[in-house]
Amino acid sequence: MVHKIVNNRFRVFVESFLVAGIIFLLGFSIGFYVENARISEVMDTYKSNEINALDLKLQNYYYQIMEEENCDLAIEQNLIFADKLYDDGLKLARFEEATQISEELLTEKKIYVLLKTELWLNTMLLKERCNADFDILVYFYSADPTNTLKVAEQKMISNMLLDIKEEYGNDIILLPIAGDLKLDIVDLQMKVHNVSRLPSIVINEDIILEGFNSAEDIRKHLLK
Repeated sequence: MVHKIVNNRFRVFVESFLVAGIIFLLGFSIGFYVENARISEVMDTYKSNEINALDLKLQNYYYQIMEEENCDLAIEQNLIFADKLYDDGLKLARFEEATQISEELLTEKKIYVLLKTELWLNTMLLKERCNADFDILVYFYSADPTNTLKVAEQKMISNMLLDIKEEYGNDIILLPIAGDLKLDIVDLQMKVHNVSRLPSIVINEDIILEGFNSAEDIRKHLLK
């Protein structure tokens, strides 16, 4: 009788161990698959951004030689490109929230910031060449996730700027750029525009708003 009870307990223990093992392996497999899918998507975006980088360079060449009669078409295409890069930035932000910062993700973020900076330079050139009156808002922020207070502040600023962008539509080009990734061209532009604190907003290469500012403070510096 005692022997039978011991055998039953041993069988229950083995069955529980096997079930727990299966659940663990299933969870590990799903997690591994999801993480690989995220990395794969990041790498696909990386390849896409290599094409975007070449596209931006060719746009820059074209803006320097184009006729004034083509300004409206060039401005429209520039806006489409800016919106596309902004959407890519939102996708990267979701990756950052869902997983640890890997070397691949950090590289992709740097490429994205370089693309945004090149788009900014192109937009300034296009605005000057075409004597356009749209507003350029460059939002320099910190990519450091460890400062929780700054992260919360930047989240509020990002949401506010997005609301302003939706309100003004194509009259505003919004360019979020991480200012602390040790990228030479970004550091140079921050020095040129006297940006010494993150976060800061540069409006039309002229006005600098440091830290948190209300939507009304931002609107009063816009051209329209």
